Amino acid sequence: MSVDVAAFLDGYQQTFQGFDADAIADLFSFPCQVTGDGEPATVASVATREVWLGVLDRVLGGYRAVGVQIAERLETRVAQLGDNVAQATVRWRLMDERHHVIYEFDASYTLADLGRGTRITAITHNETPRLMRAMAARGPGT
Repeated sequence: MSVDVAAFLDGYQQTFQGFDADAIADLFSFPCQVTGDGEPATVASVATREVWLGVLDRVLGGYRAVGVQIAERLETRVAQLGDNVAQATVRWRLMDERHHVIYEFDASYTLADLGRGTRITAITHNETPRLMRAMAARGPGT
């Protein structure tokens, strides 16, 4: 067992671009701690996969509303904390099908191999305010 951060993030990126909430949820371990930037910041402990699927449906709905088609990793910083635990911080750029930038955000993932492959056990991000601004810029109905 060990955490292969690069391979995990490649798969995570492809899975998210596929807009498949079930496949995305499979990359997380539950309970999962989620901390988001905002006014004020938010902290949630997501107890189950089913709860996370509801969150993912809202996020993916937002992505569809603003035209996200492509997620690009601009920068990745990794701290390998042990054989089975790592911290990865990624600067993401989300774009439409014409490669126009919709917004960029940062997310930090705690990754662990719990005996069934690498999973995200915690995530901290500053995406929500950016997604909300992108949706507001699209106008009513998004």
